Amino acid sequence: MPVQKIIIYFVVSFINVFLHIVRSIMVIKSSKAKASAWNAVCYTFSAVVIKFISEVDLWVAIAVQAITNYIGCYVAMWYSEKKLEKKEK
Repeated sequence: MPVQKIIIYFVVSFINVFLHIVRSIMVIKSSKAKASAWNAVCYTFSAVVIKFISEVDLWVAIAVQAITNYIGCYVAMWYSEKKLEKKEK
């Protein structure tokens, strides 16, 4: 399996996690229209991740998903907190 494909999968998975965390926050703190738009973007982007999962070995998929979910969630929460702090000022 080419390393390049794994790297691309890692990046796509990270973006997917980031989008889903922001979507969760938008569902709680935003309008119905914005939350619906984020939801549509996230689940459409998830199809890309599923395509990559189907092309890599099971253990690679598990490792990439575990790592990107941990790091992606942490980064997205940090980013959201910074954005919310700016909004409150």
